[in-house]
Amino acid sequence: MNLAYGNIDDCIRYEHKLLNPNLYNVNFHLHEEFEIYFLISGDVNYFVEKSIYPLKYGDLMITNNQEIHKPAFRNDRLYERITLQFAPHIVRPFNSPRLDLLNCFINKPKGQQNKISLKPSQTIEILRLFNQMENLKNDAGYEILKLNYLVEMLVLINIVFMDVNRSESLSTMPDLLISLLDYIDMNLEKDLTLVSLSKKFYVDRFYMGRIFKKNIGSNIHEYILFKRISKAKEILSEGYNVTDTCERCGFNDYSNFLKMFKRTVGISPGKYKGN
Repeated sequence: MNLAYGNIDDCIRYEHKLLNPNLYNVNFHLHEEFEIYFLISGDVNYFVEKSIYPLKYGDLMITNNQEIHKPAFRNDRLYERITLQFAPHIVRPFNSPRLDLLNCFINKPKGQQNKISLKPSQTIEILRLFNQMENLKNDAGYEILKLNYLVEMLVLINIVFMDVNRSESLSTMPDLLISLLDYIDMNLEKDLTLVSLSKKFYVDRFYMGRIFKKNIGSNIHEYILFKRISKAKEILSEGYNVTDTCERCGFNDYSNFLKMFKRTVGISPGKYKGN
């Protein structure tokens, strides 16, 4: 078993926060780690790709490294959540013939089946593992315990994922927004300015922007940028060179593509392709 891909502690990041929605604005984000998100309190819709999931206490959200996502707050109520991000390679050595620990993250359609609603007994078990991780001291061997708690958690989440009925409740979106998201998703290589989109849908661009902001909590430009970066990661992984990837994702300016990719992903497209 070889875990020499970096320090275990660097590959697993735990965060527990209580936040005021008025002072905490979360933009779309996309990162190399897989993420487990647990809502403790607050009125939150969670946006993944084109799906909006209404959340309640006891709901888990799982996202992989190609799904753009963000929470959107329904009101000003204080918001408490736990996030656990981990590098997928760190758990692969613990897969067994009967269970792939990454199954729930990768064996599903993109932007679908991201919410897992836990039973009370399962919620207690997940919170126990979160608490153990949170209370770890920086003693010899604590990284091993941290990894052990993550593996335990993934076993439980995958068992629940495989057992539950996958028909899920999603927040209703206006027809215009559904059509807009579908069009953007299928046409990332095209001109997707507000002006061009307003002409395509025969809608005032300011009205369209307000509808988007009201339901998703961010602007259209930001959404398109992260969708294009997500597509770029997929294309680079398929073996395309950086120049072709830039064009296929709708970036008309090569230098801007390099800058936006590195800002979002943390490394250059060339280095990402090499990895």
